[in-house]
Amino acid sequence: MAPAENNKPANVWAIRFGSTLVPVAHAAGQNVVTVLGLRFMTDSLAISAGTAGLIFALVKIYDGLLDPAVGALSDRARTRWGRRLPFLLAGGVAMPLGVMMLFGAPDFGSVLLAQVFVTLALMIHASGYTLLTIPGFAMVVESSPDHHERTRLMAWRVYGNGIGTLIGTTVPGLILSRMGAGRGAHLAMATVIGALVLVATLAAVRLLARAPRTAPPEHPRPFNLVAQARLAWANVPFRILAITHVFLLFGTAIGSAAMAYFSRYVLQAGDGWISGYFLFSTVGMVASIPAWVRFTAIIGKKAGYMGAMTLYGLVNLTWLLAAPGDPAWLTTVRALGTGLAGGGTILCAYAMLSDAVRYDYLCSGERREGVFAGLTTLLDKLSSAAALAAMGAFLSAMGYVSSTMGGPVAQSAGAIRAVALCVGLVPALAMLGGVITVWCYRLDPASLEEKPEGASA
Repeated sequence: MAPAENNKPANVWAIRFGSTLVPVAHAAGQNVVTVLGLRFMTDSLAISAGTAGLIFALVKIYDGLLDPAVGALSDRARTRWGRRLPFLLAGGVAMPLGVMMLFGAPDFGSVLLAQVFVTLALMIHASGYTLLTIPGFAMVVESSPDHHERTRLMAWRVYGNGIGTLIGTTVPGLILSRMGAGRGAHLAMATVIGALVLVATLAAVRLLARAPRTAPPEHPRPFNLVAQARLAWANVPFRILAITHVFLLFGTAIGSAAMAYFSRYVLQAGDGWISGYFLFSTVGMVASIPAWVRFTAIIGKKAGYMGAMTLYGLVNLTWLLAAPGDPAWLTTVRALGTGLAGGGTILCAYAMLSDAVRYDYLCSGERREGVFAGLTTLLDKLSSAAALAAMGAFLSAMGYVSSTMGGPVAQSAGAIRAVALCVGLVPALAMLGGVITVWCYRLDPASLEEKPEGASA
C-alpha cells in the first residue's frame, strides 16, 4: 500500500460527522429534483411526460458515463488537500446552481427552448451530484481498515442521507404549500435548498480535512471505461451487488418520481401531503438505523438486505388500495414502513459494496475505491435513467396531459391508473428482482481479513 498522504491525527468523530454531511448535501439536492423535477417540467413548463422522462434519462446516462471518469480522476489526483476534497467542493457549488436553474427556468415562450434550458440545468446538477457522491463514498472506504468501523461510517452516511432526504422532500413541499405552485415559489424553494447544500458541503470539507487517506498510485493506469467495467465484473461479489443495485434503484427511482403525481391525482391532496409523507418516511428510516446495525450483526448483511427489500415491496403494494380521503394514520403507517425498509436497503447495500471493494484490495493489493464508486454510480444512473424514461413513456402512452398551469389539470382514468401502478406495482416487482439476485451473494467477513492491511501486491 502506498504511504499515507495525511499523517495528521484524525478525530474519529470529525470523520463521522463529515461523512454524514456529504450525503446531507447530495441527498437534499438530489431529492428535490427526483420528487418534483419531472412534475415541474410537465405541469409548469408544458413539456410532455414522454419528453421530460427522456430528458431525465439522457442526463442520467451522461452523468453515469461521467461517474467512472470522476472516480478514476479522484483516485489519481494530487493536490495539497488530498485526492477527494477538491471534487467535493466543486460538487457543492455545481449542484445548487443546477437546482436553481431548473426550478428558476424563465418563460421562453417556446417549449423547445425550455427543453434545452432544463437539460443544461440538469446536466450541471447531475455533475455536482457525481462530484459529491463518488469521492465521498471512496473516502469512507479508505478511512478505516476496520470492517465494523466502515459499517458504522455507512450508518452515519445513512443518517446523513436521511437528513438530506428530509430537507429535499419536506422543505420544498412546505414552501410550495404556503407560496403556491407558481414559478416564483419554485425558485424560492430551489434557492433555500441550494444554500443548504452549499453550507453542508463546506462544513464536510472542513471536517474531513484530516481524514486518513492514501496516496495516489505512482504510475496510474490510463483511464479506460471498458477496462474498468471488466475489472469490476471480475469481482463476483461486486457483480452481484451491482445487479441488485440496478433493481433497487429502478424501483425506488420510479416510485419516488411518481409520488408527486400520485398525491395530486390519485389522493387529490395538496403539496403539503408530500412534506408530511416524506417527513414520516425519513423519521422511520433514520430511527431504524441502530436497529438495522444490530440486526445485521446477528443475521448478516445479506439476510438484512433481502428482508429490507421484501418489506419495501410489500409496503408499496398497499398503495394500490389507496384512495382520496384515506385516514392520516394509514398514510403515516405506510410512510414509516417505507422509511424502515429504506434504512435497511441503504445501509446493507452500501456496507456490502464497501466490503466488495475491500475484497478487491485484498485480492489485488491496489487501491481502486474511486473506480468502484464510479462504476456503482454509473449503474445507479443507468437504472434510474431507464426508470424515468419508462415512466415518462408509460404516462404519455396512457394519455397524461401536460400544462403550464402549475397545478392539477383533468386527467383520464388511464393516466391516473398509470400513476398508481408506478407507485405500487413497479417498485414491488423491482424489489423481487433484487431479492432473487442478492441471494447469490457469498462474501463473508472472514474473507475480508485474509490479507494484512499493510501488505502490498
